[in-house]
Amino acid sequence: MTIIKYEKKKQESVKISETEVVKTEDEKVESRGNWSGKMEFLLSCLGYAVGLGNVWRFPYLCFKNGGGSFLIPYFIMLAVIGMPAFLMEIQIGQYSAMGPVTIYSNISPLFKGLGFANIFSLCFTGVYYNVIIAWTIYYLFASFTSDLPWQHCNNNYNDRNCFSFSDYKKCEALRLNRTLAGIENNIIYLDRLCIEEPVVLKSIRAKKQFWYGSEMVLKDNPQLKVKCIYTNTTFCDPSENAASSITRLFDIPVKLRKSSSGQYLSKSVLQEADSIEPHNFTSISGGLVGSLLAAWVIVFLCCVKGIKSTGKVIYFTAIFPYVVLVILLVRAVTLDGASQGIHFYLVPQWAKLSDIRVWEAAAVQIFFSLSIGGGGLITLSSYNQFHNNILRDTVIVCIGNCMTSFVAGFAIFSVLGFMAAELGVEVQDVAKGGTGLAFEAYPDLVTRLPLPTLWAILFFLMLFTLGLDSQFASVETVLTGILDYCPMLRPRKTMVVASICLMGFIFGLPFCCPGGSFLLDLLDYYAASWPFLFIALMEFIIVVYIYGYSNYIDDLFEMTRSRIVNKMKKFLSIFYSFLSPTVIFVILVASWYSYQPLKKGDYVYPAWANAIGWVIALTSILSVPVLCIVALIQTYLNKPRPNLRFLEIIWEMTQHTEEWRQNAINANAVDGDLSEFEYRMEGDRRVRRPRGLWEEHRQSGRGGDFCSL
Repeated sequence: MTIIKYEKKKQESVKISETEVVKTEDEKVESRGNWSGKMEFLLSCLGYAVGLGNVWRFPYLCFKNGGGSFLIPYFIMLAVIGMPAFLMEIQIGQYSAMGPVTIYSNISPLFKGLGFANIFSLCFTGVYYNVIIAWTIYYLFASFTSDLPWQHCNNNYNDRNCFSFSDYKKCEALRLNRTLAGIENNIIYLDRLCIEEPVVLKSIRAKKQFWYGSEMVLKDNPQLKVKCIYTNTTFCDPSENAASSITRLFDIPVKLRKSSSGQYLSKSVLQEADSIEPHNFTSISGGLVGSLLAAWVIVFLCCVKGIKSTGKVIYFTAIFPYVVLVILLVRAVTLDGASQGIHFYLVPQWAKLSDIRVWEAAAVQIFFSLSIGGGGLITLSSYNQFHNNILRDTVIVCIGNCMTSFVAGFAIFSVLGFMAAELGVEVQDVAKGGTGLAFEAYPDLVTRLPLPTLWAILFFLMLFTLGLDSQFASVETVLTGILDYCPMLRPRKTMVVASICLMGFIFGLPFCCPGGSFLLDLLDYYAASWPFLFIALMEFIIVVYIYGYSNYIDDLFEMTRSRIVNKMKKFLSIFYSFLSPTVIFVILVASWYSYQPLKKGDYVYPAWANAIGWVIALTSILSVPVLCIVALIQTYLNKPRPNLRFLEIIWEMTQHTEEWRQNAINANAVDGDLSEFEYRMEGDRRVRRPRGLWEEHRQSGRGGDFCSL
């Protein structure tokens, strides 16, 4: 501890005297760590926000919600709730230099449960997020071969409907050469092969129903399916004698075609079952387990040395993905049929905008993409120097993050358009649109590039780095919460990090089972939606209405020293005091009101699985009111003053603690007259007010005009 007098400080030293006991900034750095430079924080925030969600979750949600119909609410949500919430989280983290577990205990002790809600929600999402990283590791190692395993349909797991573009083109070229040479032929691409042998063709003619048979949905009764047989590559005839009309054999019908990359994901990598039933969790994929173990070991090695070592890794993990993404984008938009996918991506289906679920998905994706509500932003900013320019960082990260999603969307929907043209179907029918969508479209894209093996390695290395820096922040947030809550564990930090990673690995094992993809979608739906919306709503209520909007703006001005903060105070109040919390509240309530059981394709999750999802969501949400009640009871039973009334207890527990402004006081002592504010004792509380007006304040006696501690 150092005793510091609040008076002008020479640049080279701090004058020590008087009666204020504060922690110096050097002590804070020694106990918690700091970023080595401003760029490390900016890149860490950008890396944390720009992750797998941009190239994995965003395109999947666009695909699911009608392409352009999703973009409109997405960018509206960015402006209305995304940027205000992002700025608010990094502001309170930088101002207090506290992690999420302790920050709410100090800004408003009654709501300390919100810090635990942060940690719970991040634990749930962090477990399945690292499973996605494990997928990228699996694909990365599978890419070290001259022929990519998802490029062809000659694998044991491929079924007769597998469709390889490269094999199909070879067959088409052979057919064209024979025709140009005047040789009559009936060469077809069927059963994963280019067939021209008369014996094989004869056997196919004898089993037309087997090779060309299918089912179709009646237009006047969508619930009813009837049998039909394809009479050419596009038309399925439901009439009884349709098979007899086939006089010339043809290629596999377009709607029966399944991409080779899609079958590699579902049948080889995930070994995907058809449901989430318990019997689908009795076996496990050794390859995925090894990849998951590698993912957690890498996270451990990068996080064990603390925030400084993580910051060094970020220089590579945050920049490298952009290089690869731009190259893939250029190739994707030049593919045949890319315009069809881009049209689906950009042109909205206006009717979908009336569906509250589209708006909910957009809001959740903004929170998921910007990493709002999980406590990670609070953690990262808590390692900042006090006067870091978070206004600049907010604009760069928010705009950069969402533009990354937007650009990645061009790449994946260009590929989907190409695949739709290749398969002969509409874009919305080209894939089932699950969370594995990106792992079907992007791998297919790299096979179109020269040197596909090289580009596959670079692409999955890009996905790996995208996911890794987000996972760094998630683990660092959980670690910071534990160490801030139990400071005595700081000397055993390595063991704490190892324990977090070990538990993450163990809880990730069910995702390596055949039913794992269904479990992943369950957590993605319940753990990454309502909890984040609820947490953000509570943050707005606590900061704006309990702590006070004026206090928040003054804190922001004290840190940034930017006059624009005060000039925009009234304008920003429209968002912070009304628009942002109202929009979040309406979306949250409407999504609960219009709730429907989770579906994956045509599969409806059973009631027990949705019940587990509700438990996961409510674990984070209910931690706030439960700990609020516990804190009230404890305080009431141990009243500091016997005559203290219950309402007075509630009021006192909503007021911030002395420790809340400790970091600001430290910075103020170092700044001296450079600071815009002064802190002095009045009674038993410190008071902050603009520098140089203390005498006027004392003569007026208006102590309530200023921010007290």
